[in-house]
Amino acid sequence: MYNLYYKDFSANLDELNETKKLFNENGLDLNIVFEHYANLPLTSVKTLNSTLTDAFRHANPMGQKANLICNAMGCNLGILTAYKNKRIKSLTLIAPEFGNYTADEQKQIDYEKGDEKIARPYGEEKTKLSKEKIKKLILSNKTQSLAKIAIEKINVPTLIIYSKDDAFIAKEYLDDLAQRKNNIQIATVQTKMHNPLKNKNEKEKVMRLIKKHIR
Repeated sequence: MYNLYYKDFSANLDELNETKKLFNENGLDLNIVFEHYANLPLTSVKTLNSTLTDAFRHANPMGQKANLICNAMGCNLGILTAYKNKRIKSLTLIAPEFGNYTADEQKQIDYEKGDEKIARPYGEEKTKLSKEKIKKLILSNKTQSLAKIAIEKINVPTLIIYSKDDAFIAKEYLDDLAQRKNNIQIATVQTKMHNPLKNKNEKEKVMRLIKKHIR
């Protein structure tokens, strides 16, 4: 069973090693597709898709059927890979960040990010963004819009896992998606953490859900 992992945009090497360790402890090998996203292209969809195809081949040199396991913004890239590749056996999306947020959901996101806003409410100086952060935001926005189109056309078995109290999930959108597409299943866990694999009380449940899905 070949498992490929698409990390969140901000996950560092230590976090990746912890994730691999957790999967290994649960009897699953995990192959990291991208250790970083610094070289992902911003210019065209064609170039982005070509880069994703090359990365899949590099991570899966024997061309095996693969399970894609994705986290947060990495879900966008996993979806785009599954859309273009016939070697995908299953897709697991952990805390995906694509979709249409309701007004209430957007209000909650604004509240949660209140101390990190770029534009302050009373005219205070704006927070300076690094070039790396700006690129991540551009990639995030571009891949989110592409993922919303691609997920509608993907028919491989797909499991979506998110935390019930995670403010950054478009829950109504995902629930509607699962109702319309019979290849999509949704499972939730009881935590506020954006990445439930980091929650000591819920990570084993998440692993059980994943193992059942990809077996």
